[in-house]
Amino acid sequence: MKRIIKGLFILLFLFVLSGCTKDYKPITYTKFIETFRTEMDYVINDGTSSFDDRFERYVQAGGKNNQFVFYEFKTEKAARKYVSSNYKNVKNYRYKDKRDYIIVKSTKGRYFYLIQVDKTVLVGSSEIKSNKKEIMRIFKELGY
Repeated sequence: MKRIIKGLFILLFLFVLSGCTKDYKPITYTKFIETFRTEMDYVINDGTSSFDDRFERYVQAGGKNNQFVFYEFKTEKAARKYVSSNYKNVKNYRYKDKRDYIIVKSTKGRYFYLIQVDKTVLVGSSEIKSNKKEIMRIFKELGY
């Protein structure tokens, strides 16, 4: 019995040490556009020209009471700075800064989910909190 408990303890220890973190890859502008072209009831708006020179791309997709925004910054440093300055110490947001990515979630009111990977930032939001499943389904389809 002691051997079984020791074995389980060792497996648990190895699992914890394995760094069970996700390995996210940044999505591309093309992947974002293609995903929402296949989704019904979403309208895509490329607003890149209306933003400053920190951005390579800025694209919105809206529909089904949901809003998705794709930002591509010129550098990873600019993307991380944008996310941390807008969400890090803001009430009603839970901010998790990992080595390779940042995740921000809303804690009250509407549903909000943001992920920053490399020089990209993807935001999904809805005024209707019950739309969480739809937003997370699309994030999963995009590779998150």
